This record gives sequence, C-alpha cells and structure tokens, in this order.
Amino acid sequence: MDIEEAVCNFEKNLQNAHRFATKIVKKSTSTYIHPNMKDLIKTRNKTKKDWQTLRNPSIITELNRVEKLIKKLENESKQKDKTEELETLNPENGTLWTKAKIMRRKAQKIPALKGEFKLALSDPHKSETIALSLEKQFSLNNLSHSETEEEVNESTNNFSPPINNNYHNDNTNSIQPSEVIKIIKKLNIKKACGRGGITNKMIKNIPCTMVFALTEIINNIFNFNYFPNAWKTAVVVPILKPGKDPTIPENCRLISLLSTLCKITENFILDKLNEHLIGNKILCPEQFGFRKSLTTNHQLLRVVEYITKGFDRGECTAVVFLDIQKAFDRVWKQGLIHKLIMYKRPPNLVQLLNSYLDDRKFVVRIGNSSSESKTMKAGFPQGGKISPVFTPSM
Repeated sequence: MDIEEAVCNFEKNLQNAHRFATKIVKKSTSTYIHPNMKDLIKTRNKTKKDWQTLRNPSIITELNRVEKLIKKLENESKQKDKTEELETLNPENGTLWTKAKIMRRKAQKIPALKGEFKLALSDPHKSETIALSLEKQFSLNNLSHSETEEEVNESTNNFSPPINNNYHNDNTNSIQPSEVIKIIKKLNIKKACGRGGITNKMIKNIPCTMVFALTEIINNIFNFNYFPNAWKTAVVVPILKPGKDPTIPENCRLISLLSTLCKITENFILDKLNEHLIGNKILCPEQFGFRKSLTTNHQLLRVVEYITKGFDRGECTAVVFLDIQKAFDRVWKQGLIHKLIMYKRPPNLVQLLNSYLDDRKFVVRIGNSSSESKTMKAGFPQGGKISPVFTPSM
C-alpha cells in the first residue's frame, strides 16, 4: 500500500469511527422559571382570556400590571445570572481574560469586494475573488536571470538521493508510537480543523491501533522521502484588517488551517531539521524566534543590555527594524532546494522538504462557501511549523 492510499484509508476509518461512535445532542432550550414567575404567567393567561371574553376596562388594567411584573422579574433574573457568572470569573485560571476577550470581540462580515471585473456580493463570489488575489500573491517575482535559473533547474532536477530502506530497522531513527502519543496529548481541542473535518478532539480519542497506523505512515514518509498530497491543501479564512479598505481583497489578514495530521508529522520533520542545524551550528546565535527554549523576549533582553551598556559609556544606541513585505509568499521553492543542496544538508531530508513544498494548494472559505482549489506557485505554507525554519537557509 502506498502512502497516499494509507493516508486516505486512515482518514476514512477515523471519520467512520467518529460517525458511528458519536451522536448529535440537541441543545436544550428550556430554562429555569421561578415559581413566582409561573404563578404570574398563569394569572396573565387567565386575565387575557377574561379580557378577550368580557372586554372590561378594569381587566386590561390588571393584565398590564401583571405583564409589567413579569417583565421586571425577567430582567432581575437575567441580571442575577450575569452577576453570578461574573463573580465566578478568576484572573488566575484565565476565565476572566477569556470572558473579556469574548465581550470585546466584534463579529466581522466580509463586505462586497472589488473583483477584477465586477463586485463580488455573495459568499461564493467573495471566496473566489480572494482566492484569485492570493493565487497572484503566491507567485514568483520576475527572476530575469537565465544563468541562475539554468543552474538551479539542473541541480534540483538531477538531485535524487537513495531511498532509505533501512529506516524501519534503525530504532534510533524511526518514530515510535510513544512519541506520536506525546504530541497528540498536547493538541488543543479548541483549535479549528483543516480540510477533511478531522478535529483535534477526534485525534485525541483515537485507539492504540490507529496510533500505530499513523506512526507507520509517518515512518514511511521518512522512508520514501515523500509527503502525501492529501495534507498539502490549506483552508484559508480571511479576516478584515483594521484601518484598511475592506473592499480590496489584498487587505484581508489570512488564517491558514492545515490538517492536524499534517502538523503532527511536521513536528518530526522539524526535529530532524533542527537536529542537523543545531548539531552543525548552522543557525546564527542572534536568531531567537522559532527556536527551542528561546523566545523573542530573550532578544528584547539582549537589546536592553546593549542600550544599558551604551548609557554607561555615554553613547547612543540606534536600532534598525526591517520588515520584508511578502517574505513567505514569494519564495522561490526551487531556489531554496538548490541552496539546501549546495549547503550539503542531509540528502534524504532535502528530498522530503522538496516533496513537502511541491504542489501545495489552498482554498478560501467564507461562511459555508469555499473557492475552487488554487496552486501555490511560490512561497511557504502559512501556519506550517517548518516554514519559519526555512528562513535562515534563504
């Protein structure tokens, strides 16, 4: 069985197991009603019938009085519930900040977008308009240097490392089920899922037999230096950027949702890549982002130290901030693989990374509508764990 077929069967079995083992629970709409409220509702209903029958002015006066009492009790009950809910919030366990974030969040709807030829009004047209805009964004810059192109094409086309047939027999290299379980336990069940509808909660509940099957797939990915196409399509959800013209598709911030199974596999590819980069001291010591046990806060402390030393010597410290536009979107994939080959990176890992980057696709989703699948001709997959590590090799 090849990798594509194994991935397809694994996902199908997982979806079938989820469908047979779960059922949809209808949300209860019934709410608790205070006994006093029940008595008032009975009185109101009886008074309303009397009014419809007798049409006595004194009855309508009584009906209005009862309805005001009911409304007052409803407001008091709602206020009491809100007060009790707020009193239970605690900044230490994070419930206070979660509630504050929800209350500040505003529902944003993508407005009509300016398409290439006409306005996009419906969700299907909006998603397709943004997808076409992204397709242009994920394209190569004008290289206009034939010698470089020929050199890169020659090195990448002729690059063919041998298949590692001894990978499974080498226990020091092969992935163990315990390692896969360790990553699965760290999954956040609140995170949105990618294409295919396999959620983190579903994966956290898979039995040991499916863990073994997933481990076998991951080991075969390393064995054959091949990344499955089923995990190469991202679901892109657009969000409006504040202060920008919302009618222009390019002014949307994009959230890219990848398959969780893809992300689990990326963890192991990233470990192999970091093992080589750190072991051979390839990463520069000034790089703090996307490195284990290091954060951008450490870089800030380093800047503070420079500034403090400057103050002690009576010197001024200048800082230059560089922001590269579309840094991840227009990367020349073949050029990157060429550099990895020239820098003598592990051949099998380079071949796997080439397969990982090749023929990546995306769809744009707005509401329940999705665009047609588009191809990324350049750039790294947004949301991928490996993408930031490619930057030092560029």
